[in-house]
Amino acid sequence: MEYFPWWNEAQKKLAEDAKKITDEVLMPLAERSAWKKEYPWEAVKVMAKQGWFGAQIPKKYGGHAEEWGVTGAAIILEEAARAGELTIPLGPTMFGGVHQILHDGTEEQRQRLLPKIATGERMGAITMTEPYAGSDIAAIETTAVRDGDFYIVNGKKRFQTNIATAEVYMTYVKTSEKPEDRTKYRHLTALIIEKGMPGFSIEKVNELMGYDGAYNGYMNFTNCKVPVANRLSEEGEGWRVMMSGLNVERVLNAAPALGQIREAIRYALQHIQRRVQFRAPTGDIATNQFKVADMIWKLRMARLMTYYAAYCCDLKQDVPIEAAISKMFTVDEGMNIAVEAVQAMGGNGATRFYPVERILRDMKINQIAAGTSEVLRLLIYRMGTKAMQADLKVPQRIVDPELKVPMPVGKPLPKKKVSSEKDVLTVLAENYRVNPGLHMMMEDLKEFLDVSDADLNKHLLSLEKDNLAALYRDKKGAVAMARVTLVGLAKANPPEYYRYYPSWIGKKDIF
Repeated sequence: MEYFPWWNEAQKKLAEDAKKITDEVLMPLAERSAWKKEYPWEAVKVMAKQGWFGAQIPKKYGGHAEEWGVTGAAIILEEAARAGELTIPLGPTMFGGVHQILHDGTEEQRQRLLPKIATGERMGAITMTEPYAGSDIAAIETTAVRDGDFYIVNGKKRFQTNIATAEVYMTYVKTSEKPEDRTKYRHLTALIIEKGMPGFSIEKVNELMGYDGAYNGYMNFTNCKVPVANRLSEEGEGWRVMMSGLNVERVLNAAPALGQIREAIRYALQHIQRRVQFRAPTGDIATNQFKVADMIWKLRMARLMTYYAAYCCDLKQDVPIEAAISKMFTVDEGMNIAVEAVQAMGGNGATRFYPVERILRDMKINQIAAGTSEVLRLLIYRMGTKAMQADLKVPQRIVDPELKVPMPVGKPLPKKKVSSEKDVLTVLAENYRVNPGLHMMMEDLKEFLDVSDADLNKHLLSLEKDNLAALYRDKKGAVAMARVTLVGLAKANPPEYYRYYPSWIGKKDIF
């Protein structure tokens, strides 16, 4: 494993140890478990003995957070994933319990639960997805009603990884039906539901296309009594608790894919260097070399993004965009790499005798778990454009008097005082020359006009009434954008004002 300059000595030592243990001990155990479709209990014992479950748990509770942190957790997951499904016990425990208890739990909860999680004695799971609430996780239907010192929980969860084997379940439930709470995302509450609580049972175990031997399935709650003492933060704070853990969760879902990618590359390379066809190794064919080259640069980019995001998490920075990018890029490119690895290996790649076939199946699930790639793209668009708002704003432009083409003005022009609708129409008509086909937002107009929001709105409505401007309204019915109409163009300026002919155009051809 390649180290990064910002890793501390403990993290570098962890990477070295994790690689050695994975190669020498975990890989045979995990491969055997995958073939037999058995939960990898023996491998879990080995990982627990190394203290890996406590990567993010502070020393006072028996862990190694001060030395390893989120970066250390990612290192462990990257290495363990090379062996197979070993990240199933590790990952959900790391991001499905530890983070929430540390940041939103009580001291009693920390002292009672974290030491046993650190030793691997108690594993965790995160329970969000339901039969009718997936990407739209705010639509959770599982309810919890307060009854004295208990919550009575009723509902179902599905696609929960590490079910049955986990002891601690970070569960999100609905505690309010009020529309105002739903609007403000104050309708959810986070509860720690523990294995063995009356009314909590496993309904179904899924047969997945990948994750051989891992437990994933449905959970059922029927009048399940959960002590109020097991609530994380206050009632109605579930959405905030959930969102606070997503950065770490997504980083730690990217990390295992890094290990899987490394395995896919090394088996593909082994194959093309040793498979002789037409009296030469298939690795001599440029297209196969291109495949491996693409695998390598994508891996290095993915590792850089993932460990940068992990480092930011260790610095307690809020990095939802970086975490989303690391997860989305790593698993999407991981899927592409797995496909190309199978292709480079030909028929052998399609057999179960090589791990690339398993990696291909697992990687498809990775594209869905912890936020689909499509949902992450939406998040990146919304949060990314907001975060980069200042950098993405285009400069003010006007038509240059000499060149007759749109040019940036450099220093913004003085704003013109608005005395009538005509001043607004003039700017809209000018925008037709500068940005043909585009509306102007209200803030675009106010870059050129010294006018209040109320007066601007009044003038635009007047122009619309006279068919001089067309308005675009938002979902609430407020005017959001405007453009000049053909009638408005004629009203604002004579036809020759809008003409532009490049110098190379023959004058005899213009009419």
